[in-house]
Amino acid sequence: MSGKGIKENIRVVLWSGGKDSTATIILAHELGIKIDLIVMSLVWFDKKKKISAENTAHLKWVTEYAKPLFESWGYKVELVSSDKDYLYYFYFKRQKSEKHPETVGKYYGFPLGGFCRIQRLKEEPIKQFLKQTRKQFNVIEYVGICADEKPRLEKMHKRKNQISLLEQSGATQQQAKEKCKSYGLLSPIYQQGKKRGGCWFCPNQSIAELAELKQNEPQKYNTLKELAKVENTVVRGFKYGKTFEQVDAEVDAYIANPPAVQLSLFDYI
Repeated sequence: MSGKGIKENIRVVLWSGGKDSTATIILAHELGIKIDLIVMSLVWFDKKKKISAENTAHLKWVTEYAKPLFESWGYKVELVSSDKDYLYYFYFKRQKSEKHPETVGKYYGFPLGGFCRIQRLKEEPIKQFLKQTRKQFNVIEYVGICADEKPRLEKMHKRKNQISLLEQSGATQQQAKEKCKSYGLLSPIYQQGKKRGGCWFCPNQSIAELAELKQNEPQKYNTLKELAKVENTVVRGFKYGKTFEQVDAEVDAYIANPPAVQLSLFDYI
């Protein structure tokens, strides 16, 4: 600290690996803005066995390409994670329930779509990091919000010590994506046709994404199939009321009869 009671500034980017937070780091590099720390929170499916919740190609890109490149620019990158994992919440036993006392003592089971308990595995390590860091420093966050995201920017403007370099430069979401492309820093998830990252076990995935998982990483898909057999769980469904068996049937039907690819005129040239 410098001076009595005056906290020194520390400039931080909370990095998801997505295009907007990545473009923020690139902009800081281009503008010569000092970033003291880049922090990414990783989620585990099974921490003991080192099975990540992240998309395999995305995680490899983060650890083997993007992180080393940012470090070569002089930025410190720290990967944080919770002590808990997906399996912790799957096998967590319900302690009490006034509405459904018959479920007390049962495992929670699959997370509910739209009410995901797993999100806290990403959020809590970041909250803890910020809480501890703010005890010593005045934290300035550079956040990945683009100039064409007005509702998010309005919320950001109400918060203290948050800055969007993308807003200041007038960069739209598409321009942020192009910025990443120009540096070879666009995550493989976008090349796979995804709009954003997410856990490979997420019930919010489309049938097409689950079909991709079953075909490309059958060991992970089969892990979900085995979890579906666990008895004594509060939640019996996997995807918005549908059991895993029902979803699996839809996945197989999709694989057997994938939708036709729409070709443009340029595909024939």
